[in-house]
Amino acid sequence: MCKIQTLSDDAKSYRPKYELQDIFRLYGDDYIARHKLNSMQLKAIGDISTCRTSAMGYNASECNDCKNLEFAYNSCRNRNCPKCQGDKRYDWIEKRLKTTLDVPYYHTVFTVPNQLSQIAIYNQKIFYEILFKSSADTLKLFANNLKWWDVNKSTLESVEPKIDLAFFGILHSWGQTLVYHPHIHFVVAGGGIMGNTLVEPKYKSKFLFPVKAMSKVFRGIFIKRVKRAYYDGSLEVHDELKDSRIFENYIDNLTSRKWVIYMKSQFKSCTKIVEYMARYTHKSAITNSRIISIDNNIIRFKYKDYKDSSKNKIMKLSSDEFIKRFLYHIPPKRFFRIRYYGAIQRVAKIEGIKTIKVEPSIKQAKPTCRKCKCKEIQTVVVVDRYKKVVQGLMTPNILIQREEIGFYDSS
Repeated sequence: MCKIQTLSDDAKSYRPKYELQDIFRLYGDDYIARHKLNSMQLKAIGDISTCRTSAMGYNASECNDCKNLEFAYNSCRNRNCPKCQGDKRYDWIEKRLKTTLDVPYYHTVFTVPNQLSQIAIYNQKIFYEILFKSSADTLKLFANNLKWWDVNKSTLESVEPKIDLAFFGILHSWGQTLVYHPHIHFVVAGGGIMGNTLVEPKYKSKFLFPVKAMSKVFRGIFIKRVKRAYYDGSLEVHDELKDSRIFENYIDNLTSRKWVIYMKSQFKSCTKIVEYMARYTHKSAITNSRIISIDNNIIRFKYKDYKDSSKNKIMKLSSDEFIKRFLYHIPPKRFFRIRYYGAIQRVAKIEGIKTIKVEPSIKQAKPTCRKCKCKEIQTVVVVDRYKKVVQGLMTPNILIQREEIGFYDSS
């Protein structure tokens, strides 16, 4: 009989001492009983609490060489779970590099004043849509102004004077201390497509577009859309803002403030910028490695204070406050946090446009056999939370050996 190993036992030495899962197991039910949560928040708590436990079902993998059999509990695959985003992250990096122009790239961040957070919390889907559309439209407007591009006269005579910018954006809603701060990170190509020709920025050694001018345009577009949503009754606001005069004064106050757009200078390596942005694509609001302790309804976790030279510090929150802050970052149902714009959708199909064909420097770790260290290990059966075989074939040998080690506990 072949030797059987369990991944769950072996993983204990690698598992952080404290996890988000532990917090939800200890305090999740009590929090749910005392607060009104939406379906996505409830699902996130339930999935994270049971991730990689018997409640999720299990899978069995077999080594093609030594026939060693290994068992593991299934992942929840919830996009808010800190343990379930690794594989998706690597796949995303590979796909993005296939449609990456051979040009420098700019990391651009669109933010809004903190005073808008209270409106955003209760209107997440509408607010995020406005944020995405306003920031993307701002980039498109500046891209279509030819004074920012080094365009030949011959090119202008042969094609329509319109620049198609290649960029993608990622919604990010948290800070290091889990505070609610919605903003969007964009990766913008330092080159545009005019017809089937690649054109370069005029001031590429200094900047792509002027951020101060962009901030004013973005502010105007964003405020206009917020007002439209308010007057058509789409926005849910506090009682005092239901008076249109008070609301207008509130908006005027925001309009008088500086709206910050951050645009970092060129990333010379497209691989670096894509892998850098992968930190934001498939990631929950906090990683397990940052949680230091869970004790007597107090959660302590590490964070970087960017206002104090990025020093490492420790935040202490009650379990209620910690869970409340985390749940703010659960996106609405069927909401896409990553969006793609302009030429990025078609660069691979344009003849004569050079794209990067490179392998990512960060690669996904392949499963190996714990007995012989062979990499030829494959999943032979997957059983879901309802004990139904959803992949492969349950053989008598797998069933007998699973029972012998008591791996699957239906409780």
